[in-house]
Amino acid sequence: MPAVRQAQSAKQPVAAAQRPEADLNAYEEGRSQPVKDPLYPAYGNPAIDVLHYDLALDWKPASRILTGTAKLTLRAVKPVSHVTVDFGRSLKVDQVTVNGTGAKPRQTVDDLSIPLAKPMKAGEGAVVTVRYHGRPRPVDAKQRRKDISMLGFHTGEGGRAWALQEPFGAFTWFPVNDHPSDEALYDVAITVPKGWSGVAHGTFKGKATKGRTSTFRWKSTDPVASYLTVFAADKFRMYTDKGPRGIPITYWIRPQDVAKTLPVARRMPEIMKWLEKKLGPYPFPSAGLVATSDSGMETQQMIALGPRYMEPSVVAHELAHHWFGDTVTPRTWRDLWLNEGFAMYFEMQWHADDQGGSIDTYIDNIRRMDAELRRESGPPGRYRPDSFGQSVVYYCPAIMLHEIRERLGDKKFFAMTTAWPQEHRNTTQDRASFTKWINQHTGRDLTTLIDTWLDSKTTPR
Repeated sequence: MPAVRQAQSAKQPVAAAQRPEADLNAYEEGRSQPVKDPLYPAYGNPAIDVLHYDLALDWKPASRILTGTAKLTLRAVKPVSHVTVDFGRSLKVDQVTVNGTGAKPRQTVDDLSIPLAKPMKAGEGAVVTVRYHGRPRPVDAKQRRKDISMLGFHTGEGGRAWALQEPFGAFTWFPVNDHPSDEALYDVAITVPKGWSGVAHGTFKGKATKGRTSTFRWKSTDPVASYLTVFAADKFRMYTDKGPRGIPITYWIRPQDVAKTLPVARRMPEIMKWLEKKLGPYPFPSAGLVATSDSGMETQQMIALGPRYMEPSVVAHELAHHWFGDTVTPRTWRDLWLNEGFAMYFEMQWHADDQGGSIDTYIDNIRRMDAELRRESGPPGRYRPDSFGQSVVYYCPAIMLHEIRERLGDKKFFAMTTAWPQEHRNTTQDRASFTKWINQHTGRDLTTLIDTWLDSKTTPR
């Protein structure tokens, strides 16, 4: 996510019920260790681990109705008699099956609780299929930041639709364990009227047109946190490009936006190449940009940018997130700084290099804001729950990283920024694991520096 700009009805075959472990083995890469969030405990369920989502979504712009079939392959983290997932109150359940057998769920506010015919022991698996429909609505996240005050599924003129959801809100358009600690693999199919496009996270696997509709398919072979998913339906044109080492890139832009947006999007290959020199190989098999929403987001393999964020420095920020946030994800929202501090730092470094300036100038400028940001939102490692995505988690940790760079020197610092995402690819991490790792990697004890910058209510000296 960009910083706040200070200047501005088929059933599963019976065999599936008899062989749940076969499903778990097929999606081993989606295995996680979910935890309860200290800031937003109402979202996510640490008792289950979803390994794979198979989503078949049908969007009808005229009526603004979404019809979906979601098949969740999951395992029990501890013994459970119900499978409970986050699921938006504006969506209506049509049918639920567990391993092909019908179940009668209970829908309460934004939760869907599905009883199991037989309790699951820890480590056992199941396939839960939910068929549903409705007019999705965003959720009030009760945040001070305007562009994320309403999260999840939005609709606009003519029935265009998009969904962004950090820190939560994926549940407004599909049943989900809506927490970053539970990453999963995805297959997504979006059906829209002919002439429209359906865009999601992951790698584009092509479209098929039948009659008056087209279905666009997307696949994620690397695990994805629910906040890094994206849904977009509009009359997009698709443009193709190639990144470093021939990585396929797709751009999805409305015809009326092409003149302004495509030149910005076309800078992605050079920005990716620049980032690879600092961070190592781009961690995913494809990349892309969809021009939609009212904000900006590092949605996995398909960054989403609204009009006011459509600029190269923000593209650099969101792409940096693919190393810091996407492939290495914070275990809970307390460690949002692990995403935004690094992405902000490399956005500033890219902009300085692009403009022929020095990052020291940027650091000096934001250092003067540090005290005020801490007063407004709390320290970056302990920000207030209503201050998600405020500037304190961007700028203050960026200063911290610059101080670490000054202590280590450029060679060791950039060796560190390369090694961290490469060694922790497709994992979730927190402050404790980062601090322990960086101390071991650099041979320097940086614990006090890190804790002081993240926890102090006033600017560290």
